[in-house]
Amino acid sequence: MNLHPQKRQLQPRKKIWEIEGCYKCALIGTCLSRNELRTLARERVFALDPGCDDYQLHGRFIGFSAEDAPQGKALDSYLEKKYRPAAKKYRHRQTDQELKALWDEDLAAGRVDSAWWAIMTHPQASMALVADLYGVLHMLSHDGVSCHHRNCALRNRLRTKVAMLEEVLASERQHHRREYRQHREELATLRQEAAARPVLIRENQTLGSEIAALKARLLELSNQRQQQPEQRLIAELRQENNALYGRIDELGRELERLQAQRMTAEKKLETLAALRYRLERHETDQAGEVAQLEGLVFQQIARKKLCQDCADQNSDHCPGPNLCGKTVLYVGGLHKMVPHYRQLVENYGGRFLHHDGGREATRNLLPKMLSTADAVFCPVDCVSHDACICVKKMCKRYQKPFVLMRSAGLSSLAKGLGDIVQ
Repeated sequence: MNLHPQKRQLQPRKKIWEIEGCYKCALIGTCLSRNELRTLARERVFALDPGCDDYQLHGRFIGFSAEDAPQGKALDSYLEKKYRPAAKKYRHRQTDQELKALWDEDLAAGRVDSAWWAIMTHPQASMALVADLYGVLHMLSHDGVSCHHRNCALRNRLRTKVAMLEEVLASERQHHRREYRQHREELATLRQEAAARPVLIRENQTLGSEIAALKARLLELSNQRQQQPEQRLIAELRQENNALYGRIDELGRELERLQAQRMTAEKKLETLAALRYRLERHETDQAGEVAQLEGLVFQQIARKKLCQDCADQNSDHCPGPNLCGKTVLYVGGLHKMVPHYRQLVENYGGRFLHHDGGREATRNLLPKMLSTADAVFCPVDCVSHDACICVKKMCKRYQKPFVLMRSAGLSSLAKGLGDIVQ
């Protein structure tokens, strides 16, 4: 047993040529306005004479709706497209009661044309329902005629009233134009006054300034009569004040001169202090050098006592008192001290060579002179840093004794000689 009966198949809706002919006039008159009839009449499928009046067009389209021809199909297609939403709404109503309920709803909303088309094309609408609704539509047409007469009368009354209102409006416009011209004239006058107002304000300000100046002048004249003795005192004070200012300027210039002298004296004092420091340092160095020389002299005396026991003493085979004929190369130093360096080395029984470190003599001579020397002396204070490094490297290469002295004085040389003598 089938518990779910199949839904009833919906029958196809009626075409316009399938509608009873007695209802065609009401259908065309309700669903197509005069303007729509004029528009459709110009289409190629209908091709009606443009000279036809509205009633003739109404009759021709009633004739088209009765035939299953291109004109009838085109008319049916136009109305179907126009009332598709209404037809879809009525499509699912099957009984007369349901259709009547939708009709009443559309009638109350003023949708008579769409409701009438949906009822006339509905396959389930009974002839009794169509006849009843046609009666309602027929009476609505009579109401429309009477309403048309009332509207015509109302339109005539409204036209009369509009004409009267237009006359009133024209009168109001003339009154408004007169007021507008008056307002414009008043506005022009106000603008002229506004344009003149700044001039008047400036004149008022000028007069006020002149009045204030006259009042001040009057007050000044009044005060002058009362303060003539005070003015003399003020003049004397001003002269004295000017004299004081002149004295202040003179003292200021004197102060600047004294400050410049003080700065010069301070610079001179700094120079003298630096010179004093150098002299004291030189004196200290000289004292130290003298002390070292004295010590060396005592050492020479002691060594001479030792030479008394030597078998080569005072003979042609004596190599020298101390250096025993060794060659000493002195690099750098003071140029004026070179003879003293030579004499000191020779006093020690040595042979003296000198190279200035590259200032006047070329540095290429150093290797040749170094190869003949037995010892190399170099003062750090009177030789270039590069020359000192070069000599040190060559002494290391040739395995020569290298003595780096702290100064170019004789005492430093004597001390270095004392370190290498036999």
